[in-house]
Amino acid sequence: MRLLLLLALVFSVTFLSVFLAIILSLSAYSTPPAYTLDIDGMGIKVGPPPNSTGIRLDTSIIIDALTSASLADFQMTPQVGIARLSSENSSPLTYLNSFYPAQPLKPATFYTVSVIVMNVPVSWSFTTTVEVFSPGISFYLATNAFWTALLTAVLVTLLSGYTLRLRSKAKSNK
Repeated sequence: MRLLLLLALVFSVTFLSVFLAIILSLSAYSTPPAYTLDIDGMGIKVGPPPNSTGIRLDTSIIIDALTSASLADFQMTPQVGIARLSSENSSPLTYLNSFYPAQPLKPATFYTVSVIVMNVPVSWSFTTTVEVFSPGISFYLATNAFWTALLTAVLVTLLSGYTLRLRSKAKSNK
């Protein structure tokens, strides 16, 4: 029973450590440079910047606005599925909203982002790079964090169990 509890602890600690290390240190997305738009006297940072070109295909779309500013009806043309939205404080008075596309953007494509900020329609456009998307190891780790952590935890638990079993056999043979 002690052995099972110990192995469950090894599995849990390994899984959480690997998963959190990947999630907290790697991102499958690049963060675009921001540009400040003046909307009814309020500075709103957006990214990628309006009319920018050569934007990476793994970019996120960002809107950094006052915490009291409501965002609604986010759309991209051509249509892009959004895998997740992250909102975090970027300063005491603002929230950074990051929209993460479900798949990399298409090369050499003109995109228009539209959103309603405090009942005011806001839109801007950018063009992606002509280069084909070639992800690096950090992309694969970030997009497969769960499976990487699970496989690592299983392997470490199996090795730990095998080692503990060999030790207990060695003690019983003495």
